[in-house]
Amino acid sequence: MRLKQYIDEATEQLTKAGVDSPRLCAEVLARETLKGDPSGSARLFCILEAGRELTAIEENDFLALVACRATGQPLAQIIGRKEFYGRDFTVTPHTLIPRPETELIVDNALELLPEEHLSFADLGTGTGCIGITLAAERPCWSGVLLDICPNAIAVAAQNAERHSVDGRIAALRADMRTPPLKPESLRLLVSNPPYIADAERHMIMDEVLHNEPHSALFSENNGLLHLKAAVDAAALALQNGGWVLLEHGANQADAVREMLAATGIFKKIENKRDIAQLNRCTLARKGL
Repeated sequence: MRLKQYIDEATEQLTKAGVDSPRLCAEVLARETLKGDPSGSARLFCILEAGRELTAIEENDFLALVACRATGQPLAQIIGRKEFYGRDFTVTPHTLIPRPETELIVDNALELLPEEHLSFADLGTGTGCIGITLAAERPCWSGVLLDICPNAIAVAAQNAERHSVDGRIAALRADMRTPPLKPESLRLLVSNPPYIADAERHMIMDEVLHNEPHSALFSENNGLLHLKAAVDAAALALQNGGWVLLEHGANQADAVREMLAATGIFKKIENKRDIAQLNRCTLARKGL
């Protein structure tokens, strides 16, 4: 049987399983099985290889990957990576899978701050996608990545090495509620912390709920506990004129603004909209 027929049958199987973008998933898994260039188009690869006969080993490997996807396991976990800001990041079941909307933090940080040397921190870093991307985009920047999960920190360190920024990045295991940051040591603090309230659990897609770490998703105090910790950390660690950028739920923008304003030291507080026009990021400047 040729590759096109395998993809057609896998697409039908994934469609019946209720998987999003079933044909694209089948094509990505086919490219993965046949060792195609991961940076290229999976669709183009499958078109060019449509007439290829699969070996028995390739057939078994492909069908096994499709079966995993049909159970609801995220595609990024199956292939072990996810693109973020044009770079592939290793992901595991111990890390949150990077989302496109999180790129909003990176966009705003790069726009706000100059290319000169500065130090930053990324709290609750997971894969390290935010902090590592900042370091990759700004060769003069150095930073620290913090996460309470030792497995996540190991992944972040691996990603820092993968993108050749490990000389300017320190990945440390630490609780973001008590981060080991020196007062007035940073120009920038970023965080995509856990911010989903337990009462919102029923609103989470099963694929996310059953496969991604709950410690990276849920936060106490109606989802605001870790966001408040990030605000407190920024108040302590930022230098005068430094910036804090926080990702949060679309319905938490007002609460985050109020937390920042309540410190009395953050000005220029502004909510930013993501590609879906939802308020998913808030930024503020300390002291000015």
